[in-house]
Amino acid sequence: MATLSETGCAMASQAKLIGWGARVLYLGPAFGLTPHRNATAVLAIGLDHSFDVADDPEREDGVFRSARSVLIPPNTLHHLRISRGRMAFLYLDPLSRDLAAITSRMRETTPRAAFGLAGEGAAIGILRDLADGHLAPGDARQGLDALLGIGVSAKADRRIAAALQRMRDEPFRSHSLTQLGTVAGLSPSRFLHLFKAETGVPLRRYRLWSRMGAAVNAVRQGMSLTEAAHAAGFASSAHFSGTFRDMFGMMPSEFLRRLEPHAAPLSHTSVSTEV
Repeated sequence: MATLSETGCAMASQAKLIGWGARVLYLGPAFGLTPHRNATAVLAIGLDHSFDVADDPEREDGVFRSARSVLIPPNTLHHLRISRGRMAFLYLDPLSRDLAAITSRMRETTPRAAFGLAGEGAAIGILRDLADGHLAPGDARQGLDALLGIGVSAKADRRIAAALQRMRDEPFRSHSLTQLGTVAGLSPSRFLHLFKAETGVPLRRYRLWSRMGAAVNAVRQGMSLTEAAHAAGFASSAHFSGTFRDMFGMMPSEFLRRLEPHAAPLSHTSVSTEV
């Protein structure tokens, strides 16, 4: 799946999109977005320079605060002003355990945002190496897992891994609880419990992230929005576009228009590390 950033600069050739499970990482130049809300939480990190965060996004003449890392809670109006350099945006499901883990690692919390990631310098180093191609996504993910406290067991449960693979291979199917439980060889109640323990998010939320990623990849491979929406299990292109806008604060058509000429197809970590 793909993700978004906040304002424009000239290094578009370095844009990268990396997804794993119910998380998405964007690396590269930012887009020019007005104050907006995301259904997701987002950890924003300046890879090359600090950026500005509005104290009150509803005021055009409001005060901006300089930051190198900020965590924006879900459904929170925010405005980031980025004049130069690359950014990293890690998008997190609002119902995931990731959000609580990263929140606990921020040094200062305000009503609208949390500032100053503990281990900020180390995180920037990993993200820069990933952006520059000096570090593989899987290796970078392991380092970020440790720094952010979002890692899970080193070896994924094979039963849950089989269900995740089924969702990725056939995103257009409904993938009901009963069907996935059968794939995993587990009762529905046991499957739900183990799925949340392995992935950190409820099944319903993970299924949405998986379909969103499949739709974005389908568009970038040449399908129309309508074709991609149906291929990923959405009822219509309007359903897909509305869900995407709610999660990331931008319509998918606008997002793809800006990034597609420069960004490689969305990449994923391996099955054993996608949860």
